[in-house]
Amino acid sequence: MELDYQAIGIRIRRLRKAKSLTQQTLAEISGQEPSNISHIERGATKLSLPTLVNIANALGVTVDELLCDSLPA
Repeated sequence: MELDYQAIGIRIRRLRKAKSLTQQTLAEISGQEPSNISHIERGATKLSLPTLVNIANALGVTVDELLCDSLPA
């Protein structure tokens, strides 16, 4: 099964906006480059597990919340 990176990116964008964070702020908190956050949110790049965990921590959510429909239960 292939991960749906576009769906993951959409969830990250939705959660970021719900917390009133800019891509720049999320990038700073999660240790990423702002351009990388943009690529992730558009599903234009695959993200590594450490990156996924850092973004989840920065957003205050679990990795499960970001992957919820990408993997079977």
